[in-house]
Amino acid sequence: MLITEYMKKFISISLFISACFLGSCSSYDDERIWQDLNEIEKTIGDYEAQAETLTKQMTSLSKVIGSSFITLISQDADGNHVISYSDGGGETHTVTIATQEDAIKFPIITAKQDTDSKFYWAQTTDKGKTYTFILDGDGKKFPIGGTMPDVKINENGYWSVNGASTGVLANDLSNLLFKSAYIDDKTGEAVFILADGQELRMSLQEALGIRFNSPVYNAVTDYATPVSIPYEIYGTQSGNAYVDLFTAYNMEVKIDKASSTLIATMKEGATEGNILLLASAGNNTVLKPIYFTYGTAILDEPLYQGHVGPIQLKGTQMDIEMQISANIFYQVSTENEWITYKGTRALITTTHAFTILANETGDERSGKIIFSNSLYNISSSIDVIQEAKEVEAKGGISTAADLVNFAKAVNNGTSTSRWQNDAGEIVLLNDIDMSSVTSWTPIGDIDASNYTTAEPYVSIHPFTGTFNGQGHAIKNLNCSADITNGGLAYGLFGSIENATVKNLVLGDASTTITWMMSGTAPKYTVIAPLVCFAKKSVIEGCTNYYNIDFTADNKSGEFNALSGLVGTIVNTTIGGKSKAQGCSNRGFVRTGRISNTANGGTGMQTAGICAFMAKAEGGKLNYCTNYGDISCPSGRTGGIVATLMYGNIYNCDNRGTIEDDKVGQHEGKEASVTYNYKRMGGIVGGTDDLKTKPEYTVESCTNYGNVMTHLSVRTGGIIGHSNIQIIGCVNKGAVLGDVFTEGNGTNRHGPGWLCGYSGASTATWTNCKACVCGGYVGDYSKYKDDPTSAPDATNQNAFCHANQNFDPSINF
Repeated sequence: MLITEYMKKFISISLFISACFLGSCSSYDDERIWQDLNEIEKTIGDYEAQAETLTKQMTSLSKVIGSSFITLISQDADGNHVISYSDGGGETHTVTIATQEDAIKFPIITAKQDTDSKFYWAQTTDKGKTYTFILDGDGKKFPIGGTMPDVKINENGYWSVNGASTGVLANDLSNLLFKSAYIDDKTGEAVFILADGQELRMSLQEALGIRFNSPVYNAVTDYATPVSIPYEIYGTQSGNAYVDLFTAYNMEVKIDKASSTLIATMKEGATEGNILLLASAGNNTVLKPIYFTYGTAILDEPLYQGHVGPIQLKGTQMDIEMQISANIFYQVSTENEWITYKGTRALITTTHAFTILANETGDERSGKIIFSNSLYNISSSIDVIQEAKEVEAKGGISTAADLVNFAKAVNNGTSTSRWQNDAGEIVLLNDIDMSSVTSWTPIGDIDASNYTTAEPYVSIHPFTGTFNGQGHAIKNLNCSADITNGGLAYGLFGSIENATVKNLVLGDASTTITWMMSGTAPKYTVIAPLVCFAKKSVIEGCTNYYNIDFTADNKSGEFNALSGLVGTIVNTTIGGKSKAQGCSNRGFVRTGRISNTANGGTGMQTAGICAFMAKAEGGKLNYCTNYGDISCPSGRTGGIVATLMYGNIYNCDNRGTIEDDKVGQHEGKEASVTYNYKRMGGIVGGTDDLKTKPEYTVESCTNYGNVMTHLSVRTGGIIGHSNIQIIGCVNKGAVLGDVFTEGNGTNRHGPGWLCGYSGASTATWTNCKACVCGGYVGDYSKYKDDPTSAPDATNQNAFCHANQNFDPSINF
C-alpha cells in the first residue's frame, strides 16, 4: 500500500538522521528515538487495518445489496452478524459483518440511492453532514455490486477516494458501514441499519421454518375436546420438507398433513403439556415447540375508580391506580413516556400504580396502558386522555417551545390567548432560536383538492389573528425535507386567513440557513419561508433571509410554487403604505433540474416575494424589494411575482439576478426547442390577459438586477410575458438573451428592456406608459461574462416580440 511504502521511507530517513546524530553528538536519547519509530510503525499498522476493514465492509455491503434475498441473520461468538443470502443462481452463501450499534462517528463512504432507485457509493468531505456520489474518470457513478472505488488512508493520515484526498482525517470518521442488522417480525424483512442512519430493507426467505397459527401457550378447557393447531412449513426448501412429530409430553397428537393441522388432546389429569414438531429438507432440520395448559386464560379489563376506560385526567402531574383481575402472569407497559409505571401496590389486590406527568404541550393528548401475556397472545388495555395543563398567560412568545406550542394550538383549534398581549395580538417578546426544533409543522395547513386559479387552496386551521414580531427574528428555522410523501405547505405559516402578519424577521444576515428540499414534489406543493397561502390578509414589515434550494423534481404539468416570502395569495396585501412597512426577501430561491417544462399556470412558479397572485379581486403588493437571486430552468420566474392573474404591484424593486437554466439542464438544445420553456421578468414572470381589466397595473417599479435567459425565452426587465398595464416603471439592469426567430421572422423570442412580449394597446387599455428606457440589452452568448458591457437599451428593443406595440411617444 502507499502508506507502507511512504512510511518505510520515512523510517529509513529517520534512522539515517539518528545515525548522523550518533556520530556528531556526545549525548542522545536512544530510547526516545526508538519509541517514536515504534509509534510511527504502530500508526502505519492501524491505518492499514482501518483501510482493510473498510474494504471488507464494502465487499460485504456489495454482496448483501447484490443478493437475490436474505435467508438468515444470526450472530457469531464475537457478536458479529452472520448474513446468509442467496445469489442469482440460487446458491446460498454467508458473509460476516462487524457492526457499531453505539456509533458516534459517520463512515467515510456509504450507500446512497439515486433517482433510478439503484444504490451507488457516496463519500463525505464534511464528516458525515452530506454525502455525494463518487465518480470515476468518465464522470460515472460506482454502482454497489460493481467495481468499487479505491478508498485508502494517505501518507498524511487523511482518507482518500480514488487517489484524491477527502480532507478528512482517518480518526475523524468510522471505517464501519453497518450499525445493526435484524429481522423485522412484523414485515418479515431483513433490515440493515447503516452507520449513517440509512435503513435498507431486503426480502427475507428462510430455507426452512415452522410457523404455528396460534399463541405459544394454548389453554385447554376440556380433556375430551381436541385442540386444533394449524401450522405452516415455509422457506425455499419447504416444498420437499418431511414433517413429523418429534416428541409430545402429556399430549395425544395426530398430524393432518393434508390440512397442515395438529389435532391435540391433553391427557386426563394433566395440567400442562407440550408438542415438538419436526421438519426436515436437504441439510436443514428445524424443531418448533408449542405449549398447553389446562384451564381458561383470563385477563379482565382494567378498572380505574371502579370503571373501565377511557380515563379523563387534568393536565397537572398526578399518581393514579387501577385494578385488574387475571389468572395468568402478565406484563404491564405504557405506550407513552409521560405515563410511568410504578409497580403494584399489593399483590393480592393487583393494584397497579402509575405517574402521569404534567401536560406542558398546550394540547390534549392521548395515551395507552397495556396489560398483556404474549405467550397466550392475550391482552387488555385502557386509554388515558389528558387535557393541557392550565398555564398563566405569558403575554407573548419568548422561546422555541412557545412557538411550537402556539403552532400546535392553532392547528388543533384550541385557544392561543396565553401568547397574546393586552391588545389581543400574538407577539414575539424577543428573538426566537429554533435550532433545537428538528421538525417544524407549519402554522395552519392547506388543501388543494378543488384547486382553481381563483381559489387555489382551502385553508385548514388557518391563523386568523394578528401576529406581530415587534421587529424580532425567528432564527435557525430549517424546513429541509424529502417532500415526496409530505404535506403541501413548507413555511412558518401554512395558511393565514383574515389575518395580519407584521414586523417579523426570518433568519438573520450573519447566519446562512438553506432549506434543502429533495425527493419529488406532490402537485400543488408550496414552499415559502413566511406564508404558504394567504387569503383576505395583510403582510407588512417582514423580511426573509432563508434560502430555498429545491433539488427535488417537479413532475411534468404539475403546479409547484417557490418564493422567498409568500407562496400564493387571494385578496391579500403584501407590503404597507410606506417603505417602512414594506417587505423584502434576501434569500436565494433556486431549483435544480426538473421534469416540468410548462411555462404557464401549470409550470414551476419561482419568485422573490410572491409566487402566485390568484385570479381573485384584492391582491396587491406595495413597497416590496427582492435582493435574492432567483433561478429555475423552466416555468415562470419574477424578481417580485412569478405569475400575476389579478392584482396590482406598486413601488416594488428587484435587485437580484433572475435567470433560467443556470444548472445547464437544457444545455446543447436548439432554441427552437427551448424558447417556449419559460417566461421571465425582473418584476413579473407572466400575467393573465388583463386587457379588459384596466384597473390592474404594475406601477412605479424598478428592476436593478440582471435578467438572463440561456434558452431564448421571452425575457423582460419588467415583465416576461405581459398583458397588464405597465406605468412609470424603470429598468436599470442588463437583460440578456440570444434572440430566436420563428414563424417567417414574425415571432421573436428573447430579451426586451421592458418586456419579452406585450399585447397591443386598445382604445381602453394601454400596454405601457411613462416608462423609462434604461439598462442594457444584448446577446447572452456574447455578454454573459460582463452583462453591463452589452449595448444600451433603446426604443427598438423595449419588447423583443412585437416591438411595434411599444409607443415611444408616451414613454421616456
